[in-house]
Amino acid sequence: MKRVDLQNVKGKSIVMVDLSNLSGKDVSEVLSDAKNVISRLGEKKALVLTDVTGAKYDKEVAEAIKDFTKFNTPYIKGSAVVGAIGVQSVLLQTVVFLTRREIKTFTNRGEAVDWLANL
Repeated sequence: MKRVDLQNVKGKSIVMVDLSNLSGKDVSEVLSDAKNVISRLGEKKALVLTDVTGAKYDKEVAEAIKDFTKFNTPYIKGSAVVGAIGVQSVLLQTVVFLTRREIKTFTNRGEAVDWLANL
């Protein structure tokens, strides 16, 4: 299954980043692929949905996510996260604080995609 995918929804391109049920090096590899896709879209053009449902977090993953978010900031028009609970939610709040980015959270992909498609 493809972990980084560009999907057309309501005429908008949305980058789907699927980190669900991943950990460690796998998260870092997916984020690296996502950086390449997002940076090709141009400044303030990217609509990104990241699914972190069941992802396992450690210090390496937390740093990779912070770096990913900082790197992508110039390219982001809208960013949504699905599945951030517990430790994931705390990490997300930290990333939002450090990057001063708005990252909206949702309980499912459908709601997140609808929100992004209407930006």
